[in-house]
Amino acid sequence: MKLNFVIFSLSNWNISYGCNIKDISLELAKQHHVLYVDVPLKRKERWFKKDSALVKEVNDRIMSGELLKKIDENLWHYISDEVLESVNSLGNNYVFDFVNHLNNKRFAKSLKNAIHEVGFDNYILLNDNDVYNGLYLKEMLTPPVYVYYLRDMLSAFKYWKQHVSRLEPKLIEEADIVVTNSEYLASYAAKYNSKSFYVGQGCDVTHYLKKPKHEDIESIFDGISRPIVGYVGALNSERLDVSLIGNIALAMPELSFVLVGPEDQTFISSQLHAIKNVHFLGKKEIQDLPKYIHGFDVAINPQKLNEITIGNYPRKVDEYLAAGVPVVATRTEAMNPFREYVYLAEGVMEYCKSINLAILENSEEKAKQRSDFASNHTWENNVAEILNALQN
Repeated sequence: MKLNFVIFSLSNWNISYGCNIKDISLELAKQHHVLYVDVPLKRKERWFKKDSALVKEVNDRIMSGELLKKIDENLWHYISDEVLESVNSLGNNYVFDFVNHLNNKRFAKSLKNAIHEVGFDNYILLNDNDVYNGLYLKEMLTPPVYVYYLRDMLSAFKYWKQHVSRLEPKLIEEADIVVTNSEYLASYAAKYNSKSFYVGQGCDVTHYLKKPKHEDIESIFDGISRPIVGYVGALNSERLDVSLIGNIALAMPELSFVLVGPEDQTFISSQLHAIKNVHFLGKKEIQDLPKYIHGFDVAINPQKLNEITIGNYPRKVDEYLAAGVPVVATRTEAMNPFREYVYLAEGVMEYCKSINLAILENSEEKAKQRSDFASNHTWENNVAEILNALQN
């Protein structure tokens, strides 16, 4: 039986980067009806960002009267002509709640119009981590099923902390079910709602499964001696432990440490640039990343242990594993599902020991096991787990 899903998110449909909820929506639409509703623009965005692609698209759709657009046979995208007020900077809780309730009323109106236009009678309302705009929608829309998809610990971020930390527990408690992409987040949600489920994570790893030509790999590491320990991704000091990386590199001078990705200011000004066996290769195009990952002897994910990272699903680890590369990662609860295929470590000594073991124990058989494991983390399987949770 085909189900009807109405989905909204912190992410708009037409964004330039990949996001979980868009991939989930595309997968759901293979078998079910999906209506994806963008959160209306804030007044400040409409006033001060008129030249941005997002604002232009909204204005064009409003001018043309094409608020609802059919993307595929079972998939629709709706852009609202409502305007919301910016609330996050409101320090007074009473004022915040008053204005946010007004925003919810406006957003509920958008959702009602979209649902009416697409012709859904019964539907499942799926909220992708939007605490503010989704807070009152269960009472305003009375959907048959209200699902909260929790994929990030927003209260850990300075921007969200004040209001999300006090409001999200209420949202979780009132949802019919909560689905999460990490065991840590499922445990957190279960404190407020017993119908909280870990449903895993999808990841398209096909890009990393095929090994590039040997000469293409070796050419990008010209002048860098092996063994190579590597990291690919944004070099963000909120998420990565700069000190840990430096101390591991100093403790293992016989290895080369290669960091691929854009640096934030902390990385740019760090002492890592003075360590001889640490090599910064800069940001690379997505299509070139397999050459770097397949060229690593060991891949690492040296996360900081903090509220942001502890529950964060490590999609990059799936990419490393898909390439068959041994992986050493910081031990967190979110890494539990990977424990049979990844060396988990805390601190310099454990990282050094695990890196040596990863090199020593590597084999074609282990590489295939890692690749097969990552290949199971498909969006098809992820959506199947969400649908199973809906049956509970």
